[in-house]
Amino acid sequence: MKLSYWVAECLNDSKCYSLRAKTKKEVVALLASGNWRRSDYGPVKRVEFEYRDAFDLMENCLMESGGFWEV
Repeated sequence: MKLSYWVAECLNDSKCYSLRAKTKKEVVALLASGNWRRSDYGPVKRVEFEYRDAFDLMENCLMESGGFWEV
C-alpha cells in the first residue's frame, strides 16, 4: 500500500511541526493563513511512502527515526 500526502518542512524547529495535509492546496492555505511565518518552512513537496499493512505504517511512524521518508 502507499501513503501519499504533501508537506512543508519546518526549518527552525523539530520536524514534528512540519505542516502536512492530503493536498498541496491545503498546505499552501495553511501557510497563507498567517498562523505561521512562511520563512520558517521549506517548499511544499509531495511525499509517498510504501508500507505492508497498518502495523508496519504505525511501527515506522513511532520508531526513533520515524518520518525518515520525508527527507
